[in-house]
Amino acid sequence: VQAAAKKLGSVTVKGKKKVWLYKSTGKHSKYHASPKRKYSYTAKKHLKIGKKKLLAYKIGNDSHWILSKNVKVTKKISYKSASIKMPRGYTRSALLKAYQGKPSADFVKASMKGMNDNTFSRTKTAESKNDNDTIIDPTNLTTAQSSELTSYTLRLINEARSDLKLKPWMRSRGTQKLAQDIANEYTKNGRSIKDGHYVAGIVHTCKANGLNLNDNYVEDMAGFYNPKQTMTMTEMKKNVYFGLKQMLFGYVGSGEGQRNNKKYYREWEHAGDLFNTQGSLHDGDHNYFGFSISKANNIYSMHYISVPTFIVKSSKYNISFRP
Repeated sequence: VQAAAKKLGSVTVKGKKKVWLYKSTGKHSKYHASPKRKYSYTAKKHLKIGKKKLLAYKIGNDSHWILSKNVKVTKKISYKSASIKMPRGYTRSALLKAYQGKPSADFVKASMKGMNDNTFSRTKTAESKNDNDTIIDPTNLTTAQSSELTSYTLRLINEARSDLKLKPWMRSRGTQKLAQDIANEYTKNGRSIKDGHYVAGIVHTCKANGLNLNDNYVEDMAGFYNPKQTMTMTEMKKNVYFGLKQMLFGYVGSGEGQRNNKKYYREWEHAGDLFNTQGSLHDGDHNYFGFSISKANNIYSMHYISVPTFIVKSSKYNISFRP
């Protein structure tokens, strides 16, 4: 009994006509491949056909070969959990100087390495087949979809915090409600990341949720342009990932294409917040977290909302908020 050959991939016949199949000798077989049909292949090599050597794929069980010029190769889809790792040289002491407007050349170099090494946002890799198949409306998420995106975002933040030896942030029902209320406030007033932080709306929402705050102490924000109302869960996760990279590494470019230009590394205020490193009495603290999305004029804003534990414990700032 001959063992079955291992499948290496698949090819789909291009065009609208049948194409010849070949023998391993380079001669025509008496068979054809059907247009637009998908075939598995188990080997590939160059066949000598006349005076030319042409790449071909072995399909079927009878050693038929199809020329590469007549097919489109279906790439094998890989799945891998997104992760964020902080590069060597990215330290809290170096971050604090950058937060204060004095980033060192070594810290900028480390930030550029971080943007390059963390690749999930610019590859075709997905976390799962289900993510590729699930179509979502980011501004009208189901409870399960909202929960998944919040958990995903918090996982990435805590991976980065762990590398800097910081306590993990905690997900909480009260902060998730605050996040959604803030997103609603942006939507109601037609605001987006293009307009900057909507401080008046954030303050109003914080007070409505029992937090006596008079400025934006809870929101980090990123965003992206997309005229579509729906997208796959994979697309949304890649946008969340890129937004986090921008904030963690001080990058202000609009896409991955400018990441090797050091002039686009100049804003670490968000990183100071995400790492509780701002030169205050509460450096090293950890926060309660929630995540939400709003949209205005085809711009999606992603609201990374966190409430520091010292605020939750404070009778001055916490009137009735419950995490």
